[in-house]
Amino acid sequence: MRKLDPISFVYAVLLLAALVKIADWVAPYENLTVQGCRLNYVYDGDTVALDCGAKRETARLVGFDAPEAKSPGCAAEKAHAALATERLRALSKAGEVTFSGHARDKYRRLLVTMKVDGRDVGPTLIDEGLAVSYNAGKRIDWCAKLGT
Repeated sequence: MRKLDPISFVYAVLLLAALVKIADWVAPYENLTVQGCRLNYVYDGDTVALDCGAKRETARLVGFDAPEAKSPGCAAEKAHAALATERLRALSKAGEVTFSGHARDKYRRLLVTMKVDGRDVGPTLIDEGLAVSYNAGKRIDWCAKLGT
């Protein structure tokens, strides 16, 4: 049996990683609700748990950023995170909830859009001052934004 040289091994690993990325792009996670994904729990203002058949998935809502509930930088961020979380929970109970998405982030969370009765929840949270628009890159400093 022939041994695989290190350069060929690295090439094979990189090729496999590229193929996984291409598969995510070509076969997106569209219409997750029709595929059986349902809201299980709202963790915070921009992160939810989905039950997709027998599998539980963590999903990051795209297009906006809400304050951190798990590890806030200050008391004001913690309080604002609680408001955003409660608002997202209220929205999720206000109508038919659907999900669609197309990728995963570096933490392997699904990146999804959450809609209630066909309306994306992101603009609602942004308009109410509970979140800010976000499309990757550096996140804002919520403590500075909230004046603490």
